[in-house]
Amino acid sequence: MTDPLSNVQRLVDDWERNAQEKAARYESMRQEVERISLTRSAAGGAVSVTVGPNGIPSDVSMTEAVSRLRPEQIAAAVMEAMRQAQAAYPAELARIVGETVGDTESGRHIVATAEQHFPQVEPDTPPPAPPRRRREGDDGDFSDDSYLG
Repeated sequence: MTDPLSNVQRLVDDWERNAQEKAARYESMRQEVERISLTRSAAGGAVSVTVGPNGIPSDVSMTEAVSRLRPEQIAAAVMEAMRQAQAAYPAELARIVGETVGDTESGRHIVATAEQHFPQVEPDTPPPAPPRRRREGDDGDFSDDSYLG
């Protein structure tokens, strides 16, 4: 017959060991996340943006090729490169979470939060056309036919 006190002690010891192992896995995750550095480029490589932990930009660099771009093109390239780098952040975070803490509720929450803040970038979608000014009597259907028949 086993001693109830030794069973309780074994349960406490197991719980403590599991808690220490879990804490070590989360510490490892934290250290890996702090090392994240993702760089993406735009405008044919003329502009590069690096994001670090939490997807925050940590560096912007430009090559001589920016001298051929207009200021608004440079600004758009910086934003494009930044969005691309940030869009890669959730996947890198998911890799780290998977390798350190595994498929846990808190790990899924961490990745889902990153995905909300840094959604995937739609490939080469042109900006919407500005609204067309309507002339008097223009119903906006681009034809001269009446919808009344």
